[in-house]
Amino acid sequence: KDQIDSLLQEVDNSLSTYKNQSLISRINYNQQKKTDSLFRTVFRSAKEIFNQTGGLFDCSVAPLVNAWGFGFSQKEQMDSSRVNEILEIVGFDKVYLQNDMILKPKRMLLDFNSIAQGFTVDLISQMLEQKKIKNYLVEVGGEIKSRGKNIQNKVWTVGVDKPIEQINYDDRFQFVIKLDNKSLATSGNYRKYIIEDGIKYSHVINPITGFPAKNNLLSVTVIHNDCMIADAYATAFMVMGLEKSKNFLKDNKDLEAYLVFSADGKALNTYVTENFEKSIVKY
Repeated sequence: KDQIDSLLQEVDNSLSTYKNQSLISRINYNQQKKTDSLFRTVFRSAKEIFNQTGGLFDCSVAPLVNAWGFGFSQKEQMDSSRVNEILEIVGFDKVYLQNDMILKPKRMLLDFNSIAQGFTVDLISQMLEQKKIKNYLVEVGGEIKSRGKNIQNKVWTVGVDKPIEQINYDDRFQFVIKLDNKSLATSGNYRKYIIEDGIKYSHVINPITGFPAKNNLLSVTVIHNDCMIADAYATAFMVMGLEKSKNFLKDNKDLEAYLVFSADGKALNTYVTENFEKSIVKY
């Protein structure tokens, strides 16, 4: 327990935007350029996924997330001109890692919250593996990695909530899945949103438009070997929307996904990749 707590503290000290003296906060406010190994690992994965998704997964979107009221500062009054102003300091293609030094525009803010929880799951799992522990399930903030068997000597099973605002404990799960030596991450817009002038705004921000993502996806669950990758793509697909996500999944067979979407504003529909479907044990 102490070693896991220490690892969590180490991640916080490096990557938490909610700590003023964390490494990422000091980089954001131009007090430091030198990075650590945790920061570099996450940065490189984030950059790769930014490129793979055509910029729809963007860890420089923090100023927009903040301005829309979902980040670590006060919500602003948002309109098209304000969005366009902020977009000038957004774009992960404007930031570089040179050896162990970060090079970025002065006003740019980085935020790895869409990938850091999955990364933390991977770190804890690596620590357990180093201790020769082969049967475990690690969960941090809803992101999960499993290895081996549970105490009943069976493959780990995990339930994922239905994408509704209030949990119904009598009928809670969208699905239950056998998670066999894999990682799982879920992203959704059904519990984290704001309502302004009668309009519901999702916390998932499209880094291209600068506005909350508008599509009919309600939740995305992604399975991959690495939890960091699953975590990032769950967010990316929420920005992409249904059709782009389906096409992306057809071209990237290392990702498995379960998409829940609304067809007419009310009914829930699903799109499930073939291997994901095979692992489901109960609806």
